[in-house]
Amino acid sequence: MKPTLLAALCAMLCAGPTAVVAQDEDDWEFQHEASLNQTVALVRYDAGVAIVVQCRDNALSVVLVGMPAGVGGIDVEARRADGRTDLQTWAPGPAPGILLSTVPARDVRFMRGGGLYAIRTGDGAPRALRTNFDLPTQSANLDRVLTACGWALTDDRDQLTRVSGEISFRDPDARPRERPRGRGARAGVPDVPEPAVPVVPTLPPAERQMSCVLQDLKLTGCRFDHPSAAALIGGDASRLLEQVEGTQMYAPDGTVTEGRVFYSVNAFIRR
Repeated sequence: MKPTLLAALCAMLCAGPTAVVAQDEDDWEFQHEASLNQTVALVRYDAGVAIVVQCRDNALSVVLVGMPAGVGGIDVEARRADGRTDLQTWAPGPAPGILLSTVPARDVRFMRGGGLYAIRTGDGAPRALRTNFDLPTQSANLDRVLTACGWALTDDRDQLTRVSGEISFRDPDARPRERPRGRGARAGVPDVPEPAVPVVPTLPPAERQMSCVLQDLKLTGCRFDHPSAAALIGGDASRLLEQVEGTQMYAPDGTVTEGRVFYSVNAFIRR
């Protein structure tokens, strides 16, 4: 996510009703700024809370604004009034109280249709979060943002349950690799740590997203979910999919994995 996100959010949320197109129906607020190649749908609540869906420079993002301070990246159970449920992962944003969707197109489609949108962290989460949103009854403006970024309004894999954060590429029973000593280091003398560098939260473009279905804890049916993915990745995208196909995954005993969908925006997974 580019550093300009924070400034863009302020411009949209602080400028007041004049910054967006007035709505005759109960739909998401909408803004299109051709000079910035930006299309936005948003809904605002009390105390500065908002959901912002943005297509900027052909990149889709979904942001929760006004979340409790101290809440970093979280996995949540999401629920809709019509009974739909999903597992969602939100990454820490560029400032406290901002969360970024890691699979934005799927999360946007989950928000289509009005009524309750509730998110809850699971039992034992390091930091609990329980939030309810009352979404607009209409979703036409939400669809306009999805379409502006070239995403479909429906996807068959939305019906598959996402894998949990317990799924890993690493075998938990494998012995850890020994860290090589730095050049000139002597046995028994620790390496001098590198100075800390401030980390700016970033997410790879959602349009590079890959999804696979787990069968016998192996990645199968791998595909790029956006039409522009191959161009964004460069090189032989089909060969990359072949390399990923059949990759072994690992999960704690008792974890349900069969038939669940795995998403990754890191297109350079290696077997």
